[in-house]
Amino acid sequence: MLCQNCQQRTANVHFTQIKNNTKLDIYLCEECAQEMSHQEFVSPFGFNDLISGLFGAQLKQEPAVKLKCENCGMEYDEFLKTSRLGCTQCYKAFADKLDPIVKRLHGNGEHHGKVPARVSSNVNINNEIDKLKQLLNEAVKAEKYEEAAKIRDRIKSLEVGE
Repeated sequence: MLCQNCQQRTANVHFTQIKNNTKLDIYLCEECAQEMSHQEFVSPFGFNDLISGLFGAQLKQEPAVKLKCENCGMEYDEFLKTSRLGCTQCYKAFADKLDPIVKRLHGNGEHHGKVPARVSSNVNINNEIDKLKQLLNEAVKAEKYEEAAKIRDRIKSLEVGE
């Protein structure tokens, strides 16, 4: 099929436009589609509007704050426009802004999904050791030394593999 605009090149872009309850299908070549996208087909809604509307999350940045990833140089404003991060370090650079979004979308900021069976026992033990270490620190701070000793012994037994 030829481009409906220039009638010279093969149409490989399909636009569907709805105006006044009338559907219009337009088939264009890449060059004409790029030209027309700057004029007629630019959507007034972006990723920010979608997230704000569906989940109530605000992806707005305070004007005085300029967050920038030290690794790739991407700014938070650019993420708001593209909804894509530049590198893995962007997650750390924009953590304060991304955490509320991730928590609202996924219900939690940490991964609690499935673990492969061959490593699940190690992961479960490591998670339990981490929790026990937190309890140990709290018991020491509260000066509950007998309880702390029991927790310490439990940690050692898990580390040895009993």
